[in-house]
Amino acid sequence: MFKFNKVFNTHASQAEVFSDIQPLIRSVLDGFNVCIFAYGQTGSGKTYTMSGPGTSKEDWGVNYRALNDLFDISLSRRNAFSYEVGVQMVEIYNEQVRDLLSNDIAQKTLGIWSTSQPNGLVVPDASLHPVKSTLDVLQLMEIGQTNRAVGSTALNERSSRSHSILTVHVRGVDLKNGSTSRGCLHLIDLAGSERVERSEAIGDRLKEAQYINKSLSALGDVIFSLAQKNAHVPYRNSKLTQVLQSSLGGQAKTLMFVQINPDTGSYSETISTLKFAERVSGVELGAARSNKEGKDIKELLEQVSSLKDTISRKDMEIDQLLKNKAKSPGSSIDRNDSRQQIRRLSGTGSSEAECEDNMSDDGCSVAGTEYSVGGASEATAERMQKAPSRIARLFHTKNGQPANSKPKPRESALKPPG
Repeated sequence: MFKFNKVFNTHASQAEVFSDIQPLIRSVLDGFNVCIFAYGQTGSGKTYTMSGPGTSKEDWGVNYRALNDLFDISLSRRNAFSYEVGVQMVEIYNEQVRDLLSNDIAQKTLGIWSTSQPNGLVVPDASLHPVKSTLDVLQLMEIGQTNRAVGSTALNERSSRSHSILTVHVRGVDLKNGSTSRGCLHLIDLAGSERVERSEAIGDRLKEAQYINKSLSALGDVIFSLAQKNAHVPYRNSKLTQVLQSSLGGQAKTLMFVQINPDTGSYSETISTLKFAERVSGVELGAARSNKEGKDIKELLEQVSSLKDTISRKDMEIDQLLKNKAKSPGSSIDRNDSRQQIRRLSGTGSSEAECEDNMSDDGCSVAGTEYSVGGASEATAERMQKAPSRIARLFHTKNGQPANSKPKPRESALKPPG
């Protein structure tokens, strides 16, 4: 016997399914990361659950309803909070990550960043589209579904041949105190697992099936490692598990739909799917944490940004001085020695690399021009207690004196014998 949190029969409506997960989705507006994905054999209804047939509003799947709900709530909170919503949509096809909302679907494959980043930018090079209404989402989703790889097999006339990932980024600002929150919602429609002999796949369909089954097998290995609480979890064995890393092993709220086919010919696949789902339900992810930045944290990050700008300007001045010196006749310079001399003269003290190390040690993750501090409120409080010392290091000072100056000798409290 298998036990699950909820079982929907064949007559359950899309609205009924969504109502059960609605509280989970709404927590995104409060700064939580949420992941919802559908798993099951090909033709079992995963795409129907996540996207729906799209024929009418009543047929909307989880993706459309989630976005519509987020807009409704943000509108009701408009007097207290300001929200910005952006959407990304990618697919993992034959272990290649592609942007489904790009004008050039045949573009180069995209890379995956560390999924531990609080801003949720797992695939940063994928186009991020700001959306203001449900209509904007419908138009983008239509483009994404059109670009998604599908193919016909003996089991499904229109079988998804890739894993589809719709990511919704929500940034909220408290209009009263200026604090910000970042929530991320991953809505994932996995390609269906299939037995090659039953699907009668050949050629490209066979190659696709092999990649699909391999990535789903890697997902199973990750789930098994998490359930066993192993020290090493093989996230890097597939692109799919790399994308899901923050959701499966991080501090996100995660839900899985298990889709099964009632056809008697699918009995073995159904049992396999149910066993996998039972294993997933035994994984403990720990308490979810919200990604919030208080006003004091925001001010500290602004100081970090200002200091990096200062370092950048100093570097430009140094490079220009080096170029001018190189043009002088008969000059022979050592770039590193000259750079250090100029830094001492300009009063910048430590090198840029040392400053970078200081910022890294303080827990500030830098990506381009965007800075983010993650972690729970306790970690935030601890960091703020250390803020004076951090700022001192960033300004290259020690005990109120420049880092490159020597401290005055301390007078002894004991007088020498007369």
